[in-house]
Amino acid sequence: MKNNIILLFACIIFGFYHAQIDNRTITKQSINKKLASAKNISLDPKKKIQLYLQILQDAKDINDRESILTSVKNIMMLYHNIDENEKSIEYSYEVEKAAKAAGDNESIAMAYIERGTALSALGLFDENYKELHKAEYFVNKLTDENKKHFNRAHIYQGLTAGYYIPKKAHQDTILLYFKKSLQEAEKISDLENTRQTDQKYDMISYLYMNIGMYYAMISNPKRLDIAEEYLQKSLNILNQRKFTQMKVDKIPILNYLGHFYSEQGKNTEAIEYAQEVLQLEKRTHSPASRVAAYATLTNSFESLKNKDSTIKYMALYSNLSDSLAHSNKMSADKTIKKINLQKDKVHQNNILQFAAVFFIIALVLVTGGWWYWKRNQNKLHQRYETIIENLKKEVQVTEKQYTEIKPENKGPENNLIISEETTTLLLSKLSKFEKSEKFLKKDLTLTSLSNSLATNPRYLSEIIKQYKNKSFNNYINGLRIQFITNKLYDTPIFREYKISYLAEACGFSSREVFAVIFKKETGVSPSYFISQLKKEKTAE
Repeated sequence: MKNNIILLFACIIFGFYHAQIDNRTITKQSINKKLASAKNISLDPKKKIQLYLQILQDAKDINDRESILTSVKNIMMLYHNIDENEKSIEYSYEVEKAAKAAGDNESIAMAYIERGTALSALGLFDENYKELHKAEYFVNKLTDENKKHFNRAHIYQGLTAGYYIPKKAHQDTILLYFKKSLQEAEKISDLENTRQTDQKYDMISYLYMNIGMYYAMISNPKRLDIAEEYLQKSLNILNQRKFTQMKVDKIPILNYLGHFYSEQGKNTEAIEYAQEVLQLEKRTHSPASRVAAYATLTNSFESLKNKDSTIKYMALYSNLSDSLAHSNKMSADKTIKKINLQKDKVHQNNILQFAAVFFIIALVLVTGGWWYWKRNQNKLHQRYETIIENLKKEVQVTEKQYTEIKPENKGPENNLIISEETTTLLLSKLSKFEKSEKFLKKDLTLTSLSNSLATNPRYLSEIIKQYKNKSFNNYINGLRIQFITNKLYDTPIFREYKISYLAEACGFSSREVFAVIFKKETGVSPSYFISQLKKEKTAE
């Protein structure tokens, strides 16, 4: 009797559940209505993803293949736009599957291109290259010339950013592929109030930004004048053109303009661009964009001697960059495992092998935390040992560094030509300056140092940049950290002092700035370095 009651109760619940589903009534029309509302360009990206996930489930429930393909394509691209590359890759496989079932060559190519782009963002450049070449095959099958141009532009752009730069190709090759991408984009027809035209100009803006970055960072010699022209052209398109069919992302160009002007010492402009990024990022939620803006603000406020703002943004940058590095590492590892699993599914159907792979992945997930912690500890100790080794060899290194001051012929950069005689003289003066410990003065600036060396700030900045491979601030910070590591190694009493005293002793205005710069220069924190020195002393 009791069992009959339980069975009856279960049937009632089951029937009620199905009644609820039937009342929801999913139709092609209801799905189309949701798809239309999802096109609202003002919607928050994460809300859009949730809406498309609902549409995807509805489409699967009634086997609406067209809507399944539409929804998974949008989900894939939206995850890309918010830097969730692992999720973007996951849905690219669903796009590929649905597109192949529909015989949609453009969507198949789109899946490969997006997967390649996401793999490149995770540092998997060889995999990116393979995916883009798969895409090329399907793009060549397209009959619509505008779609061909659009997708070829994406492929050339991906080959440049994702493959040729990491492989250190000749700089002409890099520029050639950027320009090929731009040529393809410019061939797309202009049609009023169409998504195709909006996408064309969004892509052209992005390519202008990439070409500007090329002239500022890769070209030898650098052409900052051409770089600025392309960067401003990129921003002007986004500011002046009315995009009616899609929401464009100004954050990448604003971030790079901030970095560009910070590098040129134009700190007011740099701060304005970086702060605009932080305002826009509140709506898009992109940690990678936020950390780049923090870096620009840290460097610019430090150059302006704004201590409070420097400490604020340096702390924000340090915390978020560490978190992102860990997240990206874990995402890359998981993605590699998924790629390998896909290959296993193609070539092997043996259930025992699948079980073994599953077990290994589970084991990695369980032990991953411990392994990551252990690996970090080993890395820290390796960095510590490198510092100690360098300190032991310091005499020889120092002699070599201070005697070989004859300048190499590096060629003029930034249109600033400095004679060999002036260069040799300035390098000699810098050598004496490094021995003098005058770099410990807190009020030391580029202007004050150039005055003491009887030269001008531009010459001094350029010499430091070319021959020390650092900006002025990084050069001075490096000397200060080298000084304090020597003291800690040679003078045991220094190991007993507080971090704030050590910061003061080597010319830093606060312990927070000192701690961040120390870790940046040595790879370990001051407290870790001191604790290891004490351990070695105890062991002796």
